[in-house]
Amino acid sequence: MSQQPYVWAERGAEGGTRMCAVVTVTVSLPAAGEGAAAPAPPARAEILLLDCSASMGYPREKLWAAQEAAAEAIRALPDGTYFAVVAGRHTAELVYPPAPRQSAALVRADATTRKDAQDAVERLAPGGGTAIGSWLALARELFGGRPGPAVRHALLLGDGRNEHEQRDALVAELAACSGLFTCDAIGIGEDWDPDELHLVADSLDGRADAVRDLDDLPGEFRSVTAESTARHLTGLRLRLTHRAGSEPLTVRQVHPTRRDLLPERVPAGDRCVEFRTPPWGDETREYLVCVAASRTPQDPVDRSLWLADLKIVREAAPGEPGPVLPPARPVLVHWTRHRDLYSAYDPKVAHYAHHDALVRGLEAGRAAQRAGDTEGARAAWGEAVRRAHAMGNEPMLQRLGDVVRIIDAATGEVEVRPDIRPLDINSAMVLRAHSTMLPQRPEPRPEPRDGDA
Repeated sequence: MSQQPYVWAERGAEGGTRMCAVVTVTVSLPAAGEGAAAPAPPARAEILLLDCSASMGYPREKLWAAQEAAAEAIRALPDGTYFAVVAGRHTAELVYPPAPRQSAALVRADATTRKDAQDAVERLAPGGGTAIGSWLALARELFGGRPGPAVRHALLLGDGRNEHEQRDALVAELAACSGLFTCDAIGIGEDWDPDELHLVADSLDGRADAVRDLDDLPGEFRSVTAESTARHLTGLRLRLTHRAGSEPLTVRQVHPTRRDLLPERVPAGDRCVEFRTPPWGDETREYLVCVAASRTPQDPVDRSLWLADLKIVREAAPGEPGPVLPPARPVLVHWTRHRDLYSAYDPKVAHYAHHDALVRGLEAGRAAQRAGDTEGARAAWGEAVRRAHAMGNEPMLQRLGDVVRIIDAATGEVEVRPDIRPLDINSAMVLRAHSTMLPQRPEPRPEPRDGDA
């Protein structure tokens, strides 16, 4: 837990404030042979959703790269993984395993089914339009045929905009899929929409990104698939309990990606709500929690008071050894009149506030560029560069380097590139939900003493 609990006492009495904290959760799954009682991994299911619309044939290298990437992902599937391949056009087609839609089902990975799936992918041809909601609907049907605990993941590749269905239809399908499976979305070519990819990934607990060099696509598919198959701890939930007179104002995953959890809260008792989390591997996630805090006449000054706490909970199946879960972490409030205390900022909370400002800069820069306001775009993107530099967000700095010429990253001094393309802007925009953790500061080295070598 990282928090600065001090608040000016009079501010709390004048209508209240919000108390924010960053909670770090790290999961370390025991390796085989370590002697720890690890729960048996649930079934795994993977579906590749490949854009095969007509635009994938212009240039043809896009489809070839997608076919090679799909083959890499199929090869990376562990034996026993349930999987399928879907060709996405203005309708969805089950490419593998071959079956009528009414009897479609996932198949288990082994040497034979992997080879057959790769052969089916090699026969794909471009044609038709783009209706992402229909692709996700078929994935939902296929995943729904695997009842019981399972890690369900889809990898969606797109090269264009969702032009053959209404946005409301896509939003409705995403709502139907939410909680059933996770989905990562990757854009290639020059015509994909970063907002659409972000909508899909954010709604389905995944990540959106772009691969600009087609030669990198197979490696990206292999990496995403391997990361997905490494996640096999399910059922973890965040439980927030708060004191009377308070309420949660913000509950957001802030690392490795930003995602608002508050709309998904589920009541879990008196002044208690829970939030589901997608499957875990060996990884660290961070959450920003902000809780309303107002001072009553009975609240003492210069003493820490409990405001809320956050803990990880999980219901293990009967006979299943559950993981060791950390104790609840308290969110405190400490009313004070000492300016040197209440004027300080918590470094982790400030770090993720930088990221919020970076996203605002990205969006303002894109809007200004579209309106022909080059100076406004330069100022907004310069602020995004400054924030990315302060956060140590090198991937974002690299993407912004294609949009502006960075003169001084620390101050945000930039020049808008004269040959900027929509693809350059979109490639930066699609990363706006990706975040970095607060860099660890090196411990200060002790001063040498007389006689030290």
